[in-house]
Amino acid sequence: MNSIRRYAVSLIFMLPAAFFSPWAWSERECPILPSEAEVIIDPTSEAKVIFVTNHLSEESNLYFHQGSWLADGSLLVFWSERSGKRKLYGFLESTGELVQLQEDNTSILYDPSCSRFKNSIYLVMPDGFHEWKVTVSPASGEAASQVAIEDRLFAPLPEDLEGIAGITENSDGNAIVAGFNSKGPAASRIILVDTRSGEIREVAALDAEISHIQASWATPDLIMFVKGRRGSDRTVPDDPSREVLARMWLADLSDKEPWPLYPQEQGELVTHECWWVKDQITFCSGQKARGYAEEAHVKVLDLSTGITRIIGAGAWWPSGAPEEVSKYNWWHASGSPDGRWVAADNWHGCIGIFSALTSRTRLLVQNHRTYGKGLHPHVGWDPSSTKVVFTSNLRGNADVCIGILPEKWLAQAW
Repeated sequence: MNSIRRYAVSLIFMLPAAFFSPWAWSERECPILPSEAEVIIDPTSEAKVIFVTNHLSEESNLYFHQGSWLADGSLLVFWSERSGKRKLYGFLESTGELVQLQEDNTSILYDPSCSRFKNSIYLVMPDGFHEWKVTVSPASGEAASQVAIEDRLFAPLPEDLEGIAGITENSDGNAIVAGFNSKGPAASRIILVDTRSGEIREVAALDAEISHIQASWATPDLIMFVKGRRGSDRTVPDDPSREVLARMWLADLSDKEPWPLYPQEQGELVTHECWWVKDQITFCSGQKARGYAEEAHVKVLDLSTGITRIIGAGAWWPSGAPEEVSKYNWWHASGSPDGRWVAADNWHGCIGIFSALTSRTRLLVQNHRTYGKGLHPHVGWDPSSTKVVFTSNLRGNADVCIGILPEKWLAQAW
């Protein structure tokens, strides 16, 4: 799609937002539930693991690049089906109590995005883009815990929206980036929505499906996304005259058309990318595969140099069955906010911690998933860079867990 068509599309769909006035805040109190927290010690790492939930329903953390914690670390946000419907809940770090954040009669259209700068959650709801400003007051003396939400609708949904493909906060905290499938003329669009004024600006319009929308941590208008949902993580076309196929693409507000970030070789695995500090990107990639018996290293790509390095090595051997090979390879990878660590998970529910300085690896937990069964861990970091959240199937159903890095790990330079 050329730039002339792109800016024509942008002008058409910016008009509704130009006349939109953000609504006032409305406040409500959230129901507080008793603590279900249980602590275990991992037998290998001796890491403290907190089972946040202990319910027969399916419960899971937010997607790993969304950020599951409020900015001050006081509340962990997660999904729960305990009410019979998938609703947003929270975990009070100081008391262990649970909080029902989402009202029963409301709908959320996609994983929300926790702000990195303030205690706010950004959401897409049927009537538009919302900000929930969360105030946490833990129990003190005779006073019970309280959690209050101030809710504000700050922008309408685009008129051409057909389905949400992702939402995250941009690097200066003044806008959210949203990707969505469009009714046309483009197949998909990515927009930047100012959280103060509600103004909507188009970043890209594409004739392809998109997913895994993420804003850079360092550059306000730089967006990474996945172009094509299926197949692009493993193969590229045999015909070299066709467009280069890459899972990861970039776009910004300049005249430049979206461009591939990491063009793949034939049969190369590339999957589950995540922005990190200083415009670095973590992802999993490997050259060898036989069906789902794949080599998958944890890699870091530095945009400033264009250099990609392996920070956590995977493994592959010709006779290895998929179940066996997947014990030594990785699937989702995310970097800590302080730039010191990278965490990754695999199909067996193992979580590795990799030193950004030396690339040395230590296993934090193991066996929180059975191969071929259960939700993926989707490991993500807390704001302090001292603990991770993940989904565990250790007890037979999905629970939300926090893994705390041992003090001796934090004190050492690996």
